[in-house]
Amino acid sequence: MNLFKLIKAYWRGFVGGPDFNRDICHRFMLEDKQLTIKVPDSNVVAEYSPNKVKIPHTSSQWFTKRAKTYRQHCFVQMMTENWMYMPPIALFPSSEYGMFSCQLRIKQVNTINVLDKTVLSRYVTQAYDDFHNGPDGTNTELRRRVVEQSSKMARPYKPEQLEEEVAEHIELQGNPPLAPAIIKNFNQLAWVFYREIKNNHKSHNDFYCLPLSKRSFLEVKFSHRVDLSNKHKKWAKHAFASQERIMASIYLDDAPLTQEPLIG
Repeated sequence: MNLFKLIKAYWRGFVGGPDFNRDICHRFMLEDKQLTIKVPDSNVVAEYSPNKVKIPHTSSQWFTKRAKTYRQHCFVQMMTENWMYMPPIALFPSSEYGMFSCQLRIKQVNTINVLDKTVLSRYVTQAYDDFHNGPDGTNTELRRRVVEQSSKMARPYKPEQLEEEVAEHIELQGNPPLAPAIIKNFNQLAWVFYREIKNNHKSHNDFYCLPLSKRSFLEVKFSHRVDLSNKHKKWAKHAFASQERIMASIYLDDAPLTQEPLIG
């Protein structure tokens, strides 16, 4: 690292993160639409992200064959880029401050009309609540523990006390309800935005959802993984500004009449 870069790194408090001097333009054919997005090249090893891809997002067969499931999310991954934030001088291994990542994915839903953004806004946050309060959810496990603890007490909690205790445990250790989703606009595209975050963690995930058809939508997920919480202030603002800049680079236009060969 030359002297100028070292001084800049000390002034900012970190090295790494997205470098917009090294943009890569990715292009995806979403049936009759063309999606373009510019993201900086990753500064860590990441999955290969092709920049010319056909996405038949309305095909249930295509989706079922390729979809992954994680918690309440069922999606087909299109692209992933990661950027590590590090101290200006790393004195020991695993000294990274955290990692910022961007992932494009397609989702399909058969229970709502995705084109209705008000309905979609309720759906994405309700799906989160339903999962974490469902059979395999963290909140359900916390409730089970509190009920078990109460049953072993000489004077078990009264019903209202039990609910208060459960609510407190969920607030501190579980997954309390999310803030309502809102609409954010970029390039005349109205995205449904919501954030997954816990009260006792600085790490969080931001989601931007754009309807593509009655049953499918594009989702852009930004993950802010905080490894050293006392260093988060140093890079949090830069990561969020990068997130906004990436979203501002996204365009959805009619597919060109003549197309280059794309990966299926």
